[in-house]
Amino acid sequence: MHGTIRLILAAALAGGTLATAAPASAKTYAVVVKTVNDVFSAPVKEGCEAAAKELGDTCYYVGPSVADEGQQLQVVNDVISKGVDGIAISALNPKSMARIIARLKDQSIPIVTFDSDLLPEDAKLRTAFIGTDNYQFGVELAKKVVELKPKGGTLCIQSGTAGSLNLDLRVQGVRDTLAGVGKDKPVGRLAGQNGWREVEGCPIYNNDNISLSAQQLNDVLTANPELDAFVAVGGWAQYAPAAYRAAVGRVKDRVDAKALVISFGDAFAPQLPLLKDGLSHYQVGQSPYQMGFQSIKALDALSKGKTIPPYIDTGFVKCTPDMADSCGKN
Repeated sequence: MHGTIRLILAAALAGGTLATAAPASAKTYAVVVKTVNDVFSAPVKEGCEAAAKELGDTCYYVGPSVADEGQQLQVVNDVISKGVDGIAISALNPKSMARIIARLKDQSIPIVTFDSDLLPEDAKLRTAFIGTDNYQFGVELAKKVVELKPKGGTLCIQSGTAGSLNLDLRVQGVRDTLAGVGKDKPVGRLAGQNGWREVEGCPIYNNDNISLSAQQLNDVLTANPELDAFVAVGGWAQYAPAAYRAAVGRVKDRVDAKALVISFGDAFAPQLPLLKDGLSHYQVGQSPYQMGFQSIKALDALSKGKTIPPYIDTGFVKCTPDMADSCGKN
């Protein structure tokens, strides 16, 4: 195995979590998240540690303190230099991450990605992608909008980091669904297709900054009092529930009347009271626990010479206000 003892001594990396010394036969697998300080990453850690415990191995959960491309690349470099038995990565920048992973091709270290994959042309650098079908995630977010606004209207899409493949795929799924086209005929920024038009200044990117995302939502609703739909491909603004309530509360009459349709990604605990109170119409959530769990399972199988499928789908949940008390709990 590759350097388990050294890793135990090196847990000072941001967010690094290692169990106490494991048996000599145990392996250490690194799970590198975009940032250790968000609601998505916590269940990834739980799943990672649960799978490692089941296998008698060690989960090395690590990532930058903020969603910063340079910091994440440095974390991965540090993990590689210390040595592990396999690495699972959620890439902030898939292209720059691919250049680092390419250095491992002669070291026989299993590599998988989760949540955010490499670009298609670099997919050969990892064995499998574990996570949500992100394009379909966007499709699901848009279906509710189409259902409630069949004639189209004005729209703003909110995303996180520009260039993040998983988020870009979700945005594409939203646009194609609203435009009424299939994945084989992708559209760009909506400018009247099927009755839909993205308002000036949108899409908006919050760089995974929760405070900024809530301010962006407020600014968009203020600048566009007749906006027909707001679609966020992740939950950012709802992780600041007080600010979110204030922003959406000012247009609650339009939300109640479905003149303004709000569809949000993620379905974590801070978001569901907002859904229950009618401050959004729809939530599409992922399964980050399963991403962490299945990442360790996949790396363990690869380290034992087994074959795994190139895509492991962890699914997603769909929540409406009447489901807010139970959604995602089964």
